[in-house]
Amino acid sequence: MMRSTTSLCAGLLALLTFPVAQADAVGVYVNADYWQYDGKADVAQTGKQKSSFAFEQQNQASLSLSFEHPVPVLPNVRLRYTALKGNDTQKVTQLEFRGIQFKQNVNLDVDLTSTDLVLYYEVLDNIVSADVGIAAKLIQGDIVAKGKPLGIQKSALSLNETIPMAYLSVGAKLPLTGLSVKSEVAGVSYGGSNLTDAQAEIQYNFIDNLAVDAGLKLGYRQITANLEDIEDTDANFEFKGPYVGLELHF
Repeated sequence: MMRSTTSLCAGLLALLTFPVAQADAVGVYVNADYWQYDGKADVAQTGKQKSSFAFEQQNQASLSLSFEHPVPVLPNVRLRYTALKGNDTQKVTQLEFRGIQFKQNVNLDVDLTSTDLVLYYEVLDNIVSADVGIAAKLIQGDIVAKGKPLGIQKSALSLNETIPMAYLSVGAKLPLTGLSVKSEVAGVSYGGSNLTDAQAEIQYNFIDNLAVDAGLKLGYRQITANLEDIEDTDANFEFKGPYVGLELHF
């Protein structure tokens, strides 16, 4: 983790030597997305054979707030919050999780939140736009395994992990249409673990004036995490699906 953090910080410092496109004035972006996703997880005690769980479809909100400014050198700031939930019961031959041996029917309940802090620079800001920077993803919540049907066996993992990532966003406006497209990705790989948060969307601005811009969005998002030896646990997660959203720009 330390090596990954050092590399990302060095990358941000390198960005300061690149020419960047500064905003003409202070701007605030507010986004609210309605995400319909499917999920899955493979979990086990570190070094043990993982068991696979497939979650039922979830509908969750994802909220973000971005602040852009014309001050040179200082990065723009974005905050994003997303809930990641899933529940499934599978029949397993043997699952070792948090020091407990599970057999037969096991229920896995995942109740996590993902909070992102992104520091980024605009390197292009015209018909084509591009942002680069670093991000920190805070993953918090609980992963609980229960034996079925009695539920006497129970083991829980509480996560509170901050993971640094590199960040890139690229977009383009389609002139005279009110339409724009954008894709963004944040990710990191370190010590056998990796994490990627990627999405792509198309947006139509139905309000575009000096006071406020407002746009409707349709997109697809995927979060993939392969975490090794986190609190003596190996866990792979995937959440993916389409979303609709609203963006306001003041």
